[in-house]
This record gives sequence, structure tokens and C-alpha cells, in this order.
Amino acid sequence: MAPPVRSDVQWADAPSFSQKGVSKLATRLMVGEASLVALVVLAGLALLAAAWALLSPAHVFSRSMTWDLLFNLAGAWQLHYGRVPHVDFHDAVGWLNLWLTDAGFYFYGPSPRAIIVGSIIVAAALLAAGCFVAWRRLPLLAATLFVVYCCLIVLMPANVGDPQNAYSFAMTYNRYCWSALSILALILFLPPRNGRRGDIADVGIAGALLLAMYYLKLSYFLVGLAAVPLALLVCPHVRVRWRIWIVMAVLITANAIAPYNHAYLLDVFAVAKAGGVRHNVTVLLMRFFTNPAEPAIYLAGMVAATWLWRCGVAPLRLPVAAAYLIGSGAALTSQNAQLNGIPSAMVIAFLIYDALRQHPRGGRLDGVAAAPLLVLLAFPLAFIAASALSLAAYRINAESDKMVRVIDRTNLKGLAVPAEPDGVLAGFAAGNGGYALFNRTRAVIPQFDMSPFEYVQTILEAADLMAGKRYLRGVALLDQVNPMPFVLGMPPSRGANLWLADTKDVPPVERFFADVDYVLIPKFSTHNATKEVLRAAYEPYLKEHFRHSEESQSWFLLSRDGPLDK
Repeated sequence: MAPPVRSDVQWADAPSFSQKGVSKLATRLMVGEASLVALVVLAGLALLAAAWALLSPAHVFSRSMTWDLLFNLAGAWQLHYGRVPHVDFHDAVGWLNLWLTDAGFYFYGPSPRAIIVGSIIVAAALLAAGCFVAWRRLPLLAATLFVVYCCLIVLMPANVGDPQNAYSFAMTYNRYCWSALSILALILFLPPRNGRRGDIADVGIAGALLLAMYYLKLSYFLVGLAAVPLALLVCPHVRVRWRIWIVMAVLITANAIAPYNHAYLLDVFAVAKAGGVRHNVTVLLMRFFTNPAEPAIYLAGMVAATWLWRCGVAPLRLPVAAAYLIGSGAALTSQNAQLNGIPSAMVIAFLIYDALRQHPRGGRLDGVAAAPLLVLLAFPLAFIAASALSLAAYRINAESDKMVRVIDRTNLKGLAVPAEPDGVLAGFAAGNGGYALFNRTRAVIPQFDMSPFEYVQTILEAADLMAGKRYLRGVALLDQVNPMPFVLGMPPSRGANLWLADTKDVPPVERFFADVDYVLIPKFSTHNATKEVLRAAYEPYLKEHFRHSEESQSWFLLSRDGPLDK
């Protein structure tokens, strides 16, 4: 983070600044008023370049957690058929993430590319919000970096905390929320520089961000909502408009607990009750310190913010905001499927930047004063550079015919996964001796992580197994995700959970199979523990109501009693 600022730094009173090594243009970019038009153009060009990198390849490339990508498509397919979230299907994640993918179906049809369209819609909305918020608060250079940073969080085809080349499109709602939370933090903890006329718009943007986070993932909403009373206490620019901020917070809270959201909250509480909340402090601390360099940077930011406040350079809101961003970010990370990374903590760099930019008073700076500001901007710039390289590499990999295997049938057409030799599944089956169904001899299969190639091959095999079947109702799949209705283009069954895992409540048998004619039981699973929990819970019912219909290399197919096949 920034080194201590010299007390003798002089700002903008000298007649010639070229002698001090900083041009007038650089001074204006770093400390002057930002142009909204210039900001929109610069950030918009970056957004267009990132969107082009994702959409220009003929394929959607998934290198890891491909089943999570199919989870998104399966949920959007439910909405596409008019199913009601948390009533006709269940999940602890809000419906907005699925609606965005469903919106993508109207551009590209039922295709994996719809997920990219949803991300671009979010990035465009956050670009508009971020430009207005940053324009009122930061000089052009810092504002551009902030907005581009927020947009690239959304468009990165990798989960937060994963390597930049772990192209997965998994858990997109986390990336959307991290970006929204960063913009909300800038609104609350950094006062505007250009008067009070835009305050009402700030409150409206903050309310929209909170509303979006509520319908994306509840934990981010709670963290964002908690920041409002904190800002009322320590931020004069929020306190001066305290009535409208309180009204906004009350309305958002009333919406959150309104009767029409009770089904959503019940799904969240069910997951929490089943062990979905991680609360082992030792494990959480070990996760947080997996990469010691990252907590060290956060600690440096906290120390710098506190030091600036103690020296009278910055107000109390700076260390309070830093503590909030680090603490709340660590809490959110502990509940996510990520090992590290707190994107919203980057806001600390911009808060310190603003404190240094405004002290001592003046409009220009010399070379010595520019140094700490440039150091602070290096943090978001490094992320932007890494993201740009990652997106460029994604496009190259997605277009490589030698490195990827492209699906050319079903609604997964256009999905590409890393290529592997043919016969991988056959060799795997031979090495494990197969899987026993119910009352057959049960062979124990070790826990293996399926590669994206293996997983996609099993899904296509299931599609072949289901070819020609007469669907009176739907098909269930005893694994974490059931993508088969989307893959086959058939109406999804009602009553299912979008995501099943051994830490969550097993859906009641009557609800889970009420709208199902066929059941697919995998011989290989993306998560064997989940499969075993489901098998134990549903085995008696399946024995009574279903019969063994067909079998393939990777699947057992059960059907309802009666001549339903072909």
C-alpha cells in the first residue's frame, strides 16, 4: 500500500510543473475533475473488448466445474418454461442469476452462450452505475480503473480466487455481487466532489445494487445492508441525507421479508439448517491464510488507513471503511467455494488515494506527491492487466481445434472442454469394476474428480440413452446437478432442487419424484458422497415404484412401472 506522505509535499502553487517531472495532463488525470463522457468512453471501450473476447470464439470453453455451468443452464431452463423459483424448483441462490441466462436464450436460443450474454448484461448495468458513482468522486484515471475493474470482475470466466486460466463460468452470482458491493462501498464511504445534486441518484443506485444482491445471493445483501447504518455513523455525506437513506434501507428490508419472498427465504434457511453455513473458526482462518501474501496486503491497507487518520490526513471513515471491507469480505469468502480473494477490498486503495489526493489542499501535485498515488493505482491496474491476458488466452484456447473437444449435438452444442483421449471412461470403468445398483453386489468406487471431458461424455451418453423415450412427465438424475431437461430440450419436472449435495436437505421423496417418469443413476458421479446420500434416501421408494429399464457404460436408467419406453 502507499508509503507515508511527506508533510512538506507542495500541491499546485508553483508556476511551472514540468520542472517537477509531472505534466499538466498527468496532473489533471490524477487529481483533477473527471469528465463523465471521457469516463464512459474509456470504460465502455474496455467493456466492449472484454465482451468481444468472450463472444467472438465459436465455442464456450469450460476447463473446470463444468457441472456448475450446467447448473446455471438447468435453472434458466426452468424459468424459460415458466416455472416459479422456490415453488416449482428450489435453490438457496436467488432467481436473478438464472433470469440473466434465460435472457441470453432469447439472443442465442438454448445454448451455453446464453451465460455469457447474462454476464455482459450485468457488466453493462454496472458500467452505467459505476461511471456515475466514480465520476462524482474520483479523477479520470482512478475512476476509469475503478469502473474497468468492476466490469472485469463480472466478465472474468473464472471463479474469484481461482487461477486466471481456470475457465469455468461457475458461480457467476459471486462475481456479480463482488462488483456490486464494490460500487456500493464507494457510494457510502467516499463523498462526492461535485455538489449534492446527484445524491438522490446515489441513493437510487445503492438501493438497486442492494436489491440485485438480494436476488443473487442473500449473504452479500446482508453485508451490503449492514454498511448503510455504518456509513450513517461515520460518513457526513451520508448523514446529511439521513432521511432518504433510512427510507431506502427500510423499503429494501421490507421487500426482503415480504410474503412473496418467503419461499426464497425458506430455501435459504433449509440450506443453513442442513449445514450449509461454515462456522468452524479454525478452518475459516486456515482458508483465509491459504495465501499469506494476500492477508498481508489487507493488513497493510488497514495500517495505512489508520495511520492517515491518526496523522489527521484522513477522517475516521477511512479506517472504519477499511475494517468493514476486510472483515465483511473475509466473512463472505468463508461462505463461498473460493480459497482466497476479496475483490471489494480493492476499494480501500481508492479511499486512500482520495485522502492523499486532497491533502494538503490544492489542485496540482509534484513528482514526489504523485508517487504514492501511482503506487495505489498499481493494485487495480495489475488486476486489469491479468484479466486482459486471461481473456486473450481464453479466446485463443476456445478457438484451438487441437486443444479442445467441441460438443456438436443436443442443446450443449457449442460447448468446448479440454480434449482427452477417447476411451477414458471405458478404461475407468474397467479399472473399478462397475457400480452395483441397489440389491446387486455393491462395488466400492474411490472418490475421483471427473474432468470436464469425462463429465460431458457421460451427459451425452445419458442423452443417447434417453433418445426416443416417451416423456409423460420428466427425468430425475441422482447427482449434484440435473441438466438433462435442458440438454434434451424437454420440459423440466417440478419439485426438484437445482443443486444437491450431501450438506443439504434431501428433498422429500414425494416432491422429488412427483413429476418424474425416468431416473438416471450415475455409475460415476461429480460428487460420490451426494450420490450415496440420495441413493440411501430414495432406494426404498425407487424399488417400489420404478423398474430397471436400461443400462449403459455410465448409467442405470429406471422407469415407472408400465410400458413407457419407446
